Amino acid sequence: MGDAPYFAAHLRTARFQGFVWFLADTGASRTILLDRDVQLLAIPQEVLEPASLSIVGIGGSVQTLVVRDAEIVFASDEAAVSLRQDLWVVQHDLGQLPPEEVSRILRLPSVLGRDLINRFRLTSDYRTGTVQLEG
Repeated sequence: MGDAPYFAAHLRTARFQGFVWFLADTGASRTILLDRDVQLLAIPQEVLEPASLSIVGIGGSVQTLVVRDAEIVFASDEAAVSLRQDLWVVQHDLGQLPPEEVSRILRLPSVLGRDLINRFRLTSDYRTGTVQLEG
């Protein structure tokens, strides 16, 4: 994952489950699933509800949706932490974009925002290549 701080999480709802790598983004107010992970998780459209607020996405206008009451599990060698909360979802209209733009958007990672980061102590040591979320 290069030199950026990523955290692995297992997502689970009554309708889908799967593994996601989240890029820690202290500039993002919310944790957001982006297009690639929505596709990889095969999230059923009927699970996605319109969000009360809209988000401006990279590459222009996006559809802003919510997955209600998702379980998010962060695990390490020492312990696992399970949280429940609504997850925001951003979907671009990929059918209306040129192929090179679709390719770029599908490379964007999902984002671990301050709504989850602020529940922990975030430490990052670039020299040793370690990032940690501590309870």
